[in-house]
Amino acid sequence: MNIKNILVCLETRNPVEPISQFTVKLAQTYDARLFALTIIKQPSPDIKTRTDERAWKRLYEIEEDAFEAGIKISLLLEEIDELNRTAITDKIISIIKHFSIGMLVVSGNAKINIKDLISGLTIPVIVFPPEMREA
Repeated sequence: MNIKNILVCLETRNPVEPISQFTVKLAQTYDARLFALTIIKQPSPDIKTRTDERAWKRLYEIEEDAFEAGIKISLLLEEIDELNRTAITDKIISIIKHFSIGMLVVSGNAKINIKDLISGLTIPVIVFPPEMREA
C-alpha cells in the first residue's frame, strides 16, 4: 500500500498525546506526510482569539511530536458555521479530496457520520479508541 498523506482529526475533547503518538508512528511506517486537522465552530468576534488559541495549541502539540520524529506535517484549522455531524463529515471529506489523503485517523468518539464518511471514501479509515476528556 502506497500512502503518501495521512490525515488525523483532533477532537477538542480528547487528549492529543495518544492519537498523536500513534499517528506519527503510522506516518513513519509509510514515510508519509501528516496532516493534522482541528475543526471548530466559527466563533463570535469577542471569543475568536481564545478559541483559535486553544485549537492552535492542540495542533502545535502534534507538530512537536512529528518534528521530533522527522515527519513532515501540515496543520489545518478549519472553521465551520455549525458543529454538527453532517457539517464535520462533509468538511473532512472535502479535505481528503483536496489534499489527496491516503489514510484517515479519527477518534472513536468523533462527531462524524461514520457511515457517510466511509461510503464516500476509498481509503483506509482507522478509528482510534477514544480517551478520557482532558482535565
